[in-house]
Amino acid sequence: MNKKILSLLCAAAIAACSLCACGQNDKAESSETEKSSSESAQSASSETDEPSETDISVTDSETTAESDITPAMWKVNCDNGAVVTLVGSMHALEESDYPLPQKMMDAFNDSDILAVEADLASGDSITFQSALLASMYYDDPDDSLDKHISKEAYDALSDYLAQFSLDLSMYKHTRPWAVGNIADTIAMQESGLSGDIGIDRYFLDKAREDGKEIFEVEGIEFQMDLLMNFSDDIYDMLFRGYKGKTKEDQLELLMTTHEAWATGDTDTIEKIDSEEKEVSETDAALMEEYSNQFLYDRNKVMTEAAENFINEGKDVFFIVGAAHFVGEKGIIALLENDGYTVERIEY
Repeated sequence: MNKKILSLLCAAAIAACSLCACGQNDKAESSETEKSSSESAQSASSETDEPSETDISVTDSETTAESDITPAMWKVNCDNGAVVTLVGSMHALEESDYPLPQKMMDAFNDSDILAVEADLASGDSITFQSALLASMYYDDPDDSLDKHISKEAYDALSDYLAQFSLDLSMYKHTRPWAVGNIADTIAMQESGLSGDIGIDRYFLDKAREDGKEIFEVEGIEFQMDLLMNFSDDIYDMLFRGYKGKTKEDQLELLMTTHEAWATGDTDTIEKIDSEEKEVSETDAALMEEYSNQFLYDRNKVMTEAAENFINEGKDVFFIVGAAHFVGEKGIIALLENDGYTVERIEY
């Protein structure tokens, strides 16, 4: 599994929270930065700690231009005539990805409920941002990242981040999950992709404008807890995977992934998902544990949520990361295994 790219296809919180993690150096050296960040966030939020609206041009205006993209969509017809539309998302996009296809907009407009991995606006609140920032660092001032991962993992990660002009030593007291978030999203930030205009956030903003019900399949706190609770051994294995990775290779792979999403190329998405290489038995066991927690276990929960909507006969626009739909353990296969007829929507 190519976690460094795949995360943008199956974990909304990573793209949504990347700005909180990136740029935050060692706790002892960044108190003024944290204070400034907090004050900026407070000025952008209400005194009641309500989530702030995203001020992005593509979400604030409609255009009659034709869409150039055809992301993967499926539908399941309910017995009462209602339709559950399944949409594979990429959590960070380019402005050129908008406007979205008319068939996608029609399916959204015809739905009564928007189902998403997480309501990203909850991650904009002062309470969440403050808790997230505090959890990034070790409580013990004598604790440090290099005590939790191997030298091989540290060196591989250090060499990778250096290509983006980031010095890993500046994150000495930062926990592996937070450093991993930075490593996951640093290429995204240079590629022109942005979580601020991801398709999830776009539809969340429109749902609020329309007064449409929003259903969280997981929630942003669940996703962040998932990242925080992976073992040091798992992060060590993931960080060692950066060995030999170049900035150019990562940017190219990111663009390949974006192209696959934009054209609905589920075969390529599945190929990225199932990327394999020879590893030790220990690493193979760690990767299996990681894959189950990060993707396959979540697929089961998402499938159950979709089936509940189908059985209740509700019109739902169900959008989660595209990686969750593909493969024999993906949502589409799980639905079909349970006897549901899933139809790919053609543009």
